[in-house]
Amino acid sequence: MMRPLTKLNKEEYTDIDNAWTIPAQYYTDESIFESEKEKIFANSWVCVAHSSEVKEKNSYITREIIGENLIVVRGRDNILRGFYNVCPHRGHQLLSGDSGKAKNVITCPYHSWAFKLDGELVHANNCDNVENFDKGLSSLVSFHVQEFAGFIFINLSETPEPIEDQLVGLEDKVFEACTVVKDLKLAARFVSETPANWKTIVDNYIECYHCPTNHVSFAESVDVGDYEHSLHQNWTIQVGKAKPSESSYKFDESIVDPRFSGFWIWPCTMFNMPPGGDYMTVIYEFPMSAGKTLQYYDIYFLNEELTEDQKRLVEWYKDVFRPEDLRLVESVQKGLSSRGYRGRGRIMTDKQRSGISEHGVAHFHQILVQQHLD
Repeated sequence: MMRPLTKLNKEEYTDIDNAWTIPAQYYTDESIFESEKEKIFANSWVCVAHSSEVKEKNSYITREIIGENLIVVRGRDNILRGFYNVCPHRGHQLLSGDSGKAKNVITCPYHSWAFKLDGELVHANNCDNVENFDKGLSSLVSFHVQEFAGFIFINLSETPEPIEDQLVGLEDKVFEACTVVKDLKLAARFVSETPANWKTIVDNYIECYHCPTNHVSFAESVDVGDYEHSLHQNWTIQVGKAKPSESSYKFDESIVDPRFSGFWIWPCTMFNMPPGGDYMTVIYEFPMSAGKTLQYYDIYFLNEELTEDQKRLVEWYKDVFRPEDLRLVESVQKGLSSRGYRGRGRIMTDKQRSGISEHGVAHFHQILVQQHLD
């Protein structure tokens, strides 16, 4: 049964203590997703990778988000640049694979047009015999790239706001939670095409109401009873007191005041700094449609050769912790389309702002409403 689209009213979302979710159609309707592609994803700084992935000259990564295939490459001049992964000649994709090392030029596999790593066209076969051919009009189309807090962020708008204005105060907090962020290296990546809207995934991350019953091994280490969730402009941080656990986070008991820190970063990236402070995990969301999101779940350590404990931890993430969340968001996405769902759900914000309070969800939905109404 097709329900008429519910219009958003900003006044209904101002009171976090009496908050409801945005209407279900905003998770399931393709026209809403098309609007979000432009209003949100083409006009926000979106985190796509750790800086170590393109640390060396000529190294590159590719990412696909909202239907756009993108290249981020470090030039011979050590400058990081972003280009749409499409040849300006006839539209063929230039580079394939998640990452690699480019030669000094990027050559299109279709007709062998070649481009410098700054995007300039340097060779087009037979162009001397083509009337009025102008190489200057056939360079690669660029977008904005910036390194921030040890990570790579991209922005597809022509004149983006400074990233520091979008994420005020975030960088200092990230470095405080994990002082070695810039020295980390990618150790493992789990990729999934998750059958859920990107907002369903954020909603799940931004509260720990579900943790005691759905993340039992996590809750054995991180105390949801001693847990804070503070809200900031376009980001939040969840901090929980932790203790070593054989079933999840195993760390040296001599660490003073061990804490788990979890950052949600607008629009859809999550940084996790487990107790111990020398590694982290990141959830990158790359929305594909209203009901599907490509996710990278990346794990970063300081060392390249993993210890046995690190290998065990990676397996725990892959086989236990990660599947727990994937099952939850898939089930929620199905339920949001049900006739039995009343269209909106009550957000469980408690007065104490306890570890199981959902005030983070209410904060996220306030931002969503503002974005849709702008």
